[in-house]
Amino acid sequence: MSNSLTNWVIKIVNQWLLKEDPPQRAYLCDFNFICSDVRPGDVLLVDGRSRASRIIKNVTQSTWSHAALYIGRLDDIENAKSCEIAKQYFECTPITQLLIESEIGLGTIISPVTKYKDDHIRILRPRRLTKEDVQKIINFAIGRIGKKYNTRHLLDLARFLFPWGLWPRRWRSVLFQHNALQPTEDICSSMIADAFQSIRYPILPLIREDHQKELEFVRRNPRLFTPSDFDYSPYFDVIKYPIFPLGTEGDYKNLPWRKDIVSDDKGIIVQVIEQKDMKTESSHIKTFFTSKAYAVVGASTNRAKFGNKVLRCYLQHNKKIYPVNPHEKTIEGISCIHSLMNLPEDVKSISIVTQPMVTEQIVDEAIAKGIENIWMQPGAENQSAIEKCQQHNINAIAGGACILMELGFQE
Repeated sequence: MSNSLTNWVIKIVNQWLLKEDPPQRAYLCDFNFICSDVRPGDVLLVDGRSRASRIIKNVTQSTWSHAALYIGRLDDIENAKSCEIAKQYFECTPITQLLIESEIGLGTIISPVTKYKDDHIRILRPRRLTKEDVQKIINFAIGRIGKKYNTRHLLDLARFLFPWGLWPRRWRSVLFQHNALQPTEDICSSMIADAFQSIRYPILPLIREDHQKELEFVRRNPRLFTPSDFDYSPYFDVIKYPIFPLGTEGDYKNLPWRKDIVSDDKGIIVQVIEQKDMKTESSHIKTFFTSKAYAVVGASTNRAKFGNKVLRCYLQHNKKIYPVNPHEKTIEGISCIHSLMNLPEDVKSISIVTQPMVTEQIVDEAIAKGIENIWMQPGAENQSAIEKCQQHNINAIAGGACILMELGFQE
């Protein structure tokens, strides 16, 4: 493969891996406090939002996908030569707070701390590190600026997206295998590990007995380090700055909690039906079953799917039921309805078994159709859809109740 074609492939894969999702978890930490308290020599861990970040987090079973070394401001760099190198590679004001990091497609670079203001980040502070050794670590890291990020690492990340067993053995990723000869040194965590181990500072050393039965420390291959290793290390203190700090005992009681909604960790918020409202919920369910006929929106042909089980639950209890699915002809021997607008007039109650983002659209169609009762089965709840039901006086059930439990279902 020619160099130009190789470079083109690498560029395309690089762009695809680095595409980021919108920020969601930055609110977990107070970025201003982090900037005011971070010290030269600290390691910043980042909960990244790119595809590459998700792969790293899955492979390492960790929240953290990236690590960067904080070197302070230009005035904090005592070595004149190192300071000049930093200025050459990154133009900034004297008060700009700087990081050194290794990034896919960019190699080892200098970046401003503000680069991660929208991310969930954590400070790891090495214990008892002398000021002299802090400068040695900074000088070591600055000496790595300009080093390319390992291309093999980039391709290995892409290969983690495919089932391991489908690859020929010689093609399978060796990214995290314990092989000191593999050229994976130019990644974020190994660069920082090299810097700390250059002054013999422990991160996760091998501790064993020598021939005289005395304990000895053995340095770990820096190529094996991942961002989470700094979090696991007993020699680094975890420094956290929550957006709402707990200053005094019992402060947690004053946090601005919402009692009526919950999050499912994907940013989707659903309504909660509290225990005191169970009687009201029972009344809603009773009203729901006053309809002469019903529909299941999101019914599936796959018997293992929830949408199929809900449909069969209705059938097991001799309910007149219509599956709504625009992509199927029949489900469980019943002709499918392709749109809510095509439902018979005697259908006044529907169960929704769709993704939350689809639920709101279904509710809009149900309002136009004149549906009176809507049951958002667990996993289909959408707060905007619930509010629309309330605005249009639709009897809505959401937030925990399941028709399989209510009627009883036999597999």
